[in-house]
Amino acid sequence: MTKDRADDSTGGLEAPAPRNNGDGQREDKREAIVAAAARVFKERGLEGASMRLIAREAGCTTGAIYPHFGGKESLYAEVLAQSLASLQQAIRDAIAIAPVGSQGRAGIKAFYDYYRAYPLELTLGLYLYQGARPVGLSEELDRSLNCSLQTVFRLIADGLANDGYDDTALRTTNGVAQVVGLLILHQTRRLRLLESNVDEQMTYFLQQL
Repeated sequence: MTKDRADDSTGGLEAPAPRNNGDGQREDKREAIVAAAARVFKERGLEGASMRLIAREAGCTTGAIYPHFGGKESLYAEVLAQSLASLQQAIRDAIAIAPVGSQGRAGIKAFYDYYRAYPLELTLGLYLYQGARPVGLSEELDRSLNCSLQTVFRLIADGLANDGYDDTALRTTNGVAQVVGLLILHQTRRLRLLESNVDEQMTYFLQQL
């Protein structure tokens, strides 16, 4: 994982250290706004958030946000885009050091480990769905995020292909569904009803691969 994420209360999106030059200060401000937005989205979701609440959390005016983002939807998309970029890198790194024969398993485990460490980022992604229909973002933003998510799936599928599997789409879908399902059960404390441990369940699944 390439980012140092000490506090998942913001989804791992930390406010950057100040820099002296003008472009650097502008980028620092932008990242601070993104981190503040992540905290607000965590508490209120996309529907309950507002630019005023985000500005208050960031310690600025709403007018200071608009040069960077057109609205809360574009801010939400940026939070998710940064999360997916970090997830992609985590999977790439895991596959790169895994021997052939276990690269697909390494990719799925990296997918699990990432969201196990940063559950807020999974939660923020799932806020976009009511039933099976994505809501809250424009078609353009939704399409962009879907492309990033497809890259995540493709990385896992490529790892499985390197291991010699033909049914990579099926195995990727199975792995992703297992990870998301287990983490949802864990986060909602439903796994306790089965007297089961989420890490043990994931280890068992990976062994079956």
